[in-house]
Amino acid sequence: MTSMNALVLGGGGPVGVAWTSALLHELVSSGLSPAEFEVVLGTSAGSVVGAWLTMQPDGLSTLPRRMLDRAEWHARNTESGYGDRELLRRVVAGSTRDAESARSIGRAAIAAIPPIPAEQAEALWSATLPEGPWPERLRVTSVDAGTGVAKAWSATDGSSLAAAVSCSTAAPGAAPPVALAGSVWVDGAVRSGTNADLVLDIGSARRGRVLVLAPLPNGNLAREETILVEHGYHVTVITAEPFYGTVADLMNPRFVKIAETAGAQQAGAVAKDLATWWNAGPRRT
Repeated sequence: MTSMNALVLGGGGPVGVAWTSALLHELVSSGLSPAEFEVVLGTSAGSVVGAWLTMQPDGLSTLPRRMLDRAEWHARNTESGYGDRELLRRVVAGSTRDAESARSIGRAAIAAIPPIPAEQAEALWSATLPEGPWPERLRVTSVDAGTGVAKAWSATDGSSLAAAVSCSTAAPGAAPPVALAGSVWVDGAVRSGTNADLVLDIGSARRGRVLVLAPLPNGNLAREETILVEHGYHVTVITAEPFYGTVADLMNPRFVKIAETAGAQQAGAVAKDLATWWNAGPRRT
């Protein structure tokens, strides 16, 4: 029987994309094969990185440069007074402890920035994502603003990947919610910056390894790791070593290059231990 391995990629704004993509690029270059993961679960920034990893892994090194435009878009919005940055800080602080608090954040997100239709949402990300069909193993998380319940979107849901990534990156107070499939959706980080426990809903009884990469540490990580371990998964978590000071830095163009450098350096520091953990985990049979 073949064990199922999963890669979980967490949120952290455009700067988080730069850190995660640089880290992964170095790990892949040193021998980690993207094909080893039967499931790639991305939240917010992780949805962007997950798309490139599963569709065009050679393009991971281009993501920091691509994120400069996104970070500059956020910077212009901040200067113009667009949105509600205090709401974004609430999300990052982990104020959504359950579906009801997530629903409260969702309502606040809609009040701060009017929702946009799926067609407009696609345009926000279509030029930044790789071309091609949505990979079957890629899942993208977002939260239904009306119910506070998270969804891991897949290729079978009938949405475009660009629209789903827009839902997953719809950071409350910083980016518009998305009207799609009869609901309004906000950033998957409203539930959790990683949502690693959702792997249980995607996988099967074939427990393997779960690697979690989190540019922004969050209070749910320990709980999610415990849940996965209790269900038989072998888990390792890599969080970013501090390279930013505030939540605002995760949207700041000046921190994109800093994040890229930090991710590449951290990859070198963890590569050996990661390889040991990987080789010691459940083997394919």
